[in-house]
Amino acid sequence: MPILRLDDASLSYGQAGSHGPQVLLVQGVGCVGEGWRPQIDDLARDHQVAWLDNRGIGGSLPCSGPVTIEAMGQDLRRLLDHLGWQRAHAVGHSMGGLLVQELARSAPERVASLSLMSTLRRGRDATVPSLHSLRISLRARFGAERSRWLAAAELAFPRPYLATLSEDERLRLVRLIFCSDFLVTPPIVRRQIAALFRHRGGDMAPLQRIPTLIVTGALDVVVKTALSDELRAHLPHARIERFADAGHGVPLHHPAAVNQLLRAHFAAAG
Repeated sequence: MPILRLDDASLSYGQAGSHGPQVLLVQGVGCVGEGWRPQIDDLARDHQVAWLDNRGIGGSLPCSGPVTIEAMGQDLRRLLDHLGWQRAHAVGHSMGGLLVQELARSAPERVASLSLMSTLRRGRDATVPSLHSLRISLRARFGAERSRWLAAAELAFPRPYLATLSEDERLRLVRLIFCSDFLVTPPIVRRQIAALFRHRGGDMAPLQRIPTLIVTGALDVVVKTALSDELRAHLPHARIERFADAGHGVPLHHPAAVNQLLRAHFAAAG
């Protein structure tokens, strides 16, 4: 993928699609842009799509600057400038939802719509793990590598869904999402978690003028669905869609339904 060189970071990004509305896809903690693949392949048929690895992760190296929600949010603005996009539909998953909120806060004129998936208003609220997610994280740290990756899959997907997949299919999904060294909690992941811990929210007024879609999984063990409800309480104009059988990885669990929601949301936003 091409690299955008900044003063204090490098951004590895991708593009697909040659015509139509412009869409920016942003991932969360420990994740790489390729995790949007089902959305990229579908939307690129009639949209211009861009995605990136956030600073310090995946192909976005080196990174000498800060890893904060604010810095990563400004990276999105710089990428839009580099692409020559004046205005884009911004889609963020998990921490990526905070980053596109930051983009909308600092440059609302650049955001045609917001799609906030499995995310929240204050990063700090996601840094206190539930007992269930803590157990999953511990299982992902010990044992054979294959078993650890399979355990990590439970952070994104509920067990009933995983039971419908073969082990190879589970491994393909989880390796699509996470950076290659995710199991050892690399320094960049620790820095991203620290960025979440320091994030206490921000002014929501600029976002209230932007068409917003919130998507959440009722079985999310990483960002509890109640936190998406709290986000919507500060964005009363937003539409919220809850998937009763999904966890944190809604875009990969229900790609067709999510893509349909995104298409309808973009069209309505104009």
